[in-house]
Amino acid sequence: MTVIDEGVINERKQTLLSDLEVVRTRLTEIEKRKLEDQALLNALTGAIQQCDDFLNKLHDASSDDGNDAD
Repeated sequence: MTVIDEGVINERKQTLLSDLEVVRTRLTEIEKRKLEDQALLNALTGAIQQCDDFLNKLHDASSDDGNDAD
């Protein structure tokens, strides 16, 4: 039979407090990583848009042969 006394409860509480700190730290790291990943996502999206813009300019330049029918 397990005896529960103040020492057992305090020991369990310390374990729980330690676990709580680990989880808080992990959540902070996850949030930091999320912000970094969001910034990377924005940068990649901007780079793709820039590539699309360059491709459109190249396409426009190659389809413009200098002979306007107007």
